[in-house]
Amino acid sequence: MPKTTRHFSFVFRDVKSFDGLGSLTDAERLRSFIPITQIGRNFFGSFAWQFKVSIHDLFSKIKFIRVLSFNGCSKIKEVPHSLGDLKHLHSLDLSNTGIQKLPESICLLYNLLILKMNYCSELEEFPLNLHKLTKLRCLEFKYTKVTKMPMHFGELKNLQVLDTFIIDRNSEVSTKQLGGLNLHGMLSIKEVQNIVNPLDASEANLKNKHLVELGLEWKLDHIPDDPRKEKELLQNLQPSNHLENLSIKNYSGTEFPSWVFDNTLSNLISLLLKDCKYCLCLPPLGLLASLKILIITGLDGIVSIGAEFYGTNSPFTSLERLEFYNMKEWEEWECKNTSFPRLQHLYLDKCPKLRGLSDQHLHLMRFLSISSCPLVNIPMTHYDFLEGMMIDGGWDSLTIFLLDLFPKLHSLHLIRCQNLRKISQEHAHNHLRSLEINDCPQFESFLIEGVSEKPMQILTRMDIDDCPKMEMFPDGGLSLNVKYTSLSSLKLIASLRETLDPNTCLESLNIGKLDVECFPDEVLLPRSLSKLGIYDCPNLKKMHYKGLCHLSSLTLINCPNLQCLPEEGLPKSISSLVILDCPLLKERCQNPDGEDWRKIAHIQKLNIG
Repeated sequence: MPKTTRHFSFVFRDVKSFDGLGSLTDAERLRSFIPITQIGRNFFGSFAWQFKVSIHDLFSKIKFIRVLSFNGCSKIKEVPHSLGDLKHLHSLDLSNTGIQKLPESICLLYNLLILKMNYCSELEEFPLNLHKLTKLRCLEFKYTKVTKMPMHFGELKNLQVLDTFIIDRNSEVSTKQLGGLNLHGMLSIKEVQNIVNPLDASEANLKNKHLVELGLEWKLDHIPDDPRKEKELLQNLQPSNHLENLSIKNYSGTEFPSWVFDNTLSNLISLLLKDCKYCLCLPPLGLLASLKILIITGLDGIVSIGAEFYGTNSPFTSLERLEFYNMKEWEEWECKNTSFPRLQHLYLDKCPKLRGLSDQHLHLMRFLSISSCPLVNIPMTHYDFLEGMMIDGGWDSLTIFLLDLFPKLHSLHLIRCQNLRKISQEHAHNHLRSLEINDCPQFESFLIEGVSEKPMQILTRMDIDDCPKMEMFPDGGLSLNVKYTSLSSLKLIASLRETLDPNTCLESLNIGKLDVECFPDEVLLPRSLSKLGIYDCPNLKKMHYKGLCHLSSLTLINCPNLQCLPEEGLPKSISSLVILDCPLLKERCQNPDGEDWRKIAHIQKLNIG
């Protein structure tokens, strides 16, 4: 790195390829250091990076730094006292690190404007003198162990962005400090149950803050002394009408104040009501004219939803997404044709007592998802508007799915449908692109004889897993356009090759849960395949070289007894190899000293873990 470097950033994707920044300390006039990391979970785990330069040495050199980020540097456990020497620092991001506390010297950074510590899961408290950072405009610390705000917090008069505020047991002081801040953007207020006097809630002055997103959260196991006081408290936390997103969690009142539903929040787009277990009746949320997303979860007191939910003859005029989760006692749902004129998505999950839906519930909706709702039945009438459907562990009365009644379906996922036997159709389906049938023990066939033309002619993906009674594909049963499929039966794999048209487009096959010791046979897999994935095969020990010859990509996941790669190695055609949770194979392949390293050294893309 040239000594004259002023600004440095890097995109980081692979933890094994990064060996530190030895020359970083030579750039003494560095103004900004920003890793562009991809933090979060994905299929192969979480992305993180390491910093092998001594941070203390770094701070002693880059005295002119303005913007400094260690976001994603999981190896950082502490920040040295020398941080206080960076007098020109404007922005400090320590998010996604392992820090447990901040040094008191951070309070000497009088020019600091931005401080971020999100996802620092070991951070427990702030420095005592944080209030001396009088220029601070942005403070973020969501998903940490911090349980109280620092003393004299209200002196941070320039603070504009604060993602989290924790109500202290001395709620009068706590809410007054919050009320004195001119905040905008997003705010989450936690430990609301610590507000003993509802009048103290007014001191938070939320009605005069330009917030667009607000979260209000009580302690999960809080038991209310007086439900009327709880309602008054929430009434006094009314936000301004600028609000677009609102979440209320663990509220312990039996009913909601009027500002939640009377369209006082005329710009409200999204509303989440979660674990409000003492609520006995839903408010008339249909009055919220701008509401597009409504999520209701864990309201144990709700048994029936009727006219009180809608509040008008033309309710939910903007609602596009409606979700109900974990509604343990919910049994009945009244609905009219005019209830949801713009609804696109309906999700029902873990509503074990809900008995039925009418075609009015599904009126003009495009996507339906039902999970763990065994008593729910869907009337078998014509639905020419549904484009996507997922049934997971519900609709126990379903034995034959009449595909002809859903002519516009693009995707169909039937999972854990215990009594489903077949998918029936009399006419070719011109829209279905993705079909999944998983863990349906009675399922036998997805076609019915008599369809003269290709029955699912534009299908591009088909997954059939854990369906032991389905042993073969009917002739002509697979569209020429299918590119991706997943199977968990040797008989189905064999049948797939036998029934495939020579002009098939099939290129990717995932195989899982096979009880085999050796796989695959060279005549078993379709020749068109270029990608093969093998998952969750506990008894698999060896692989046939000839069965892999035509592949360009191979993925092996959770095969604990897979001992080695084929003696011949892997074909030169393979340019991508993933090996995860295969401990015996990992030991042989992970480094140049491994016994199978020579077999994979030519492969461009390797992921072994």
